[in-house]
Amino acid sequence: MLRLLAALVLTVALGLLSRLAPIGWPVYDKSLGDALYAVAAYLVLALVLHRWPVCRVAALALAACLAVEAFKFTGLPARYAGYGAVRWLLGTTPSWHNVACYALGIAAIAGADALLLRPGRGRRGRRGADGQVAGDETG
Repeated sequence: MLRLLAALVLTVALGLLSRLAPIGWPVYDKSLGDALYAVAAYLVLALVLHRWPVCRVAALALAACLAVEAFKFTGLPARYAGYGAVRWLLGTTPSWHNVACYALGIAAIAGADALLLRPGRGRRGRRGADGQVAGDETG
């Protein structure tokens, strides 16, 4: 869990840096922040639902990001764009580019989660020599 929390702190810091200190490269200035938004959503869910397998957390994170993107079609985020929290957390205009960045970000963090952050969570149903499912501390 500490690895997930550290990854979340790093993700938020990098996301803020990409928006507050643009360098004129669209991949860094725009796309990185969008992908990190989805990474942060995944990490928050992984912290809360730490017993869930990676694929389930990834699906829920993508669904949440898509719901936020669909909410932009209502026009409410654009209407309240003057509030910084709305503009920073939700955005104001729906975009297929955002959806692609969300998918790439979640795929990347799900892979990192399974390999580095919580090894064993990505291998649902595999049993070790002791008979326990990989990543299952309760048995």
